[in-house]
Formats: sequence, C-alpha cells, structure tokens
Amino acid sequence: MISKAIGDSRNTKDASRKPSIPDVSIVIPALNEQENLELLLPLIHQAIDHLQLSSEVIVVDGGSRDDSKAVAERLGARVVIQQERGYGGALLAGFAAASAPYVITMDADLSHPPEFLKDFWQLRGQADLLIASRYVPGGQADMGAGRRVLSHILNRTYALVLGLKLRDISSGFRMYDRNVLLTLDLKARDFDALEEILVKIYVDGGRVREVPFHYQARNAGETHAKLIKFGWAFTKTLARMFRLRYSR
Repeated sequence: MISKAIGDSRNTKDASRKPSIPDVSIVIPALNEQENLELLLPLIHQAIDHLQLSSEVIVVDGGSRDDSKAVAERLGARVVIQQERGYGGALLAGFAAASAPYVITMDADLSHPPEFLKDFWQLRGQADLLIASRYVPGGQADMGAGRRVLSHILNRTYALVLGLKLRDISSGFRMYDRNVLLTLDLKARDFDALEEILVKIYVDGGRVREVPFHYQARNAGETHAKLIKFGWAFTKTLARMFRLRYSR
C-alpha cells in the first residue's frame, strides 16, 4: 500500500531532524540508463532552476548492470534501490521516498522533455493528477507505426470499457498531489500500475486533467516493456478496474 510504504519510510528518520521540504519531487524509474541519465539530469536541474523551485530528484534503480547509480549520484540525484518487481514496484519505491507536496514521474530515456515541467507547475492547482498527454489536441508522439497502433488500442479500450473521458491513460509522465497518493492501495506491479492509479483516483472523485505534450523517441538503449507480458498484465488489470469502476 502506498500510504504504508510512505509511512514506513518516514518512521526510519530521526524525529528530531526537520529537513526543509522541497517544492516538487521528481521520480525516475531507471534500469541500465547510464547514457540517458547523463543527459537528462542536467536538463531537469536546468528546468527546475528556471522555475526557481526547490526539488529532489529520485532515481529508482531496478538492478542496473551499468553505471546508472553512480551517474545519478554524481549528477545530484538520490538513488533508491527498488525492492518490488516491475514498473509498479519502481513507482512504489519512488513514492515512498518522495517528500514534496507534488510528485512528478517521468521516464529516464529522454522521451519526456524536462522543459515540460513548467506546464505541470503552472497547472498544479487545477487537478489531483495531471497527465502529459500524447493524444489530446496539441499533443504529438514520435513512435513506430506498430507501437502507435497498440498504444491507441490500449488507451481507447480502457477509456471505452471504463467510461473514462480521457485519451492517454497509459502516459507515465504525470504530476500527482501527494495527498492523493497516500490514499492508494496499489496492486499492479507492471506498467499497468499507471492505469490502476488513474482509475482509483478517478472513481474516488479526484480531478484528472490531460495536458498536451510532445512524446519523443527514446534516446538510447532498449525499451523494458515486453509485449506479451505487457498485454496480459493490462488485460488482468482492466478486469479488476472494471469491477472497481462499476461497484461504486
């Protein structure tokens, strides 16, 4: 459970210490992303400095065999070692480590441009969950035809079956109100964790808003999403979310 994970993280700290709370926490799941982190982290710091914010950048390492951890620490990020499997496990670890009132999640592969952080920050009071959306008017996506078709099928199926007036349900580039994260009990551990989080916020009356952005192709390395495992996980999660959606 996200709230328990966050609570357990807080209990390990010395109660007498009162570190300043940053304006925003940026959570980046990473697995063998050394080359991309070398480029991404300075761009994030530049974007945050431009906004004149205080921040913490948390790189959640899922067992990298390259120098991802060393690169992240050298470039000013805090490295958290992932304990539970999958993308969902990485999110749980990042959420537990985050201390700011707003939590941004983004990929390590430079597909999510850091300059977009200003759009999130400007709209932070207008939703409990802001989604950087590839598929609303003004959004773009640089991806191969096959992946584009699968992405559209996934998003349209979830939206139709669950009655959601949203177009990019699977985007991992998001800003959360941390108070909302505290209420979630996350079951999914693969990329389908994104859909579970969104649906649970939605059915509990949370405000969800999509913001158009330009999704860019991965800079280096290989995607960690495996198609068959990916599809099976999403199918199971859709069935669970259907029951949740219509039991309320």
